[in-house]
Amino acid sequence: MSTRELVRRGIAEFFGGPLDMADPAAQLYRPGPLLVNGLATVRAYFEKRVPESDYTIGLDPARGMGAVMVVQLGTVTETRAAAGGANSGWKKRLYQVVLNVYHFGTPAHPSDAQVEVDELIDAIIDLIHADRTLGGTVMEAGESPRGIISAADLPTYREGDRLFIRATVSFDVSVYVQA
Repeated sequence: MSTRELVRRGIAEFFGGPLDMADPAAQLYRPGPLLVNGLATVRAYFEKRVPESDYTIGLDPARGMGAVMVVQLGTVTETRAAAGGANSGWKKRLYQVVLNVYHFGTPAHPSDAQVEVDELIDAIIDLIHADRTLGGTVMEAGESPRGIISAADLPTYREGDRLFIRATVSFDVSVYVQA
C-alpha cells in the first residue's frame, strides 16, 4: 500500500471503526466512535451510489436519519530534512484532508437534522482533539496554520420529504517517512 492509501484508510478507520468484514470489497468502516452522533458509515473512497442503508445502519430506526462520511485527500506537500548525505533524513508529507459528511433522512422537524449535523461536526473536531495522531495513522492532525475548518450547507429536500445536508471538516495531517 502507498503512504497515501495508508493515510486514507487509517483516517477512515479512526472515524468509522473497523473495516466491515461482511463485505470487505465495499470498503465500509463501521460501527465507529461517532455512531452515537449519527455517523453510521465511513468510506475511504467515493462511490457512484451509496445505499440508503449506509446512512442508518446500527442506528435506532425511530431516528429517521443518519450520516455517511467519505475521506478525501487533496494536495500533498512534501519537504525533506537532510541529515548526513544525499540519501538520509526524513521527508515530511503534509496532506490536506476533507471529511465529507452527507446527512440524510426524514426527521420530524427540519431543525432536528440541522442540530444533529452541528453536533456531529463538533464531535468530529472533539475526536481530533482527543487524539491528534488519529489512532497512530499520522504524526499530527489539525496542527498546521490552517487549523480545522468546518462548514455545513443549507438543507435541501430530495425525493419528497427526505432532507439532505452536506457538511465538511477539513484540516492538514503530517506524516514523516524516511528519505
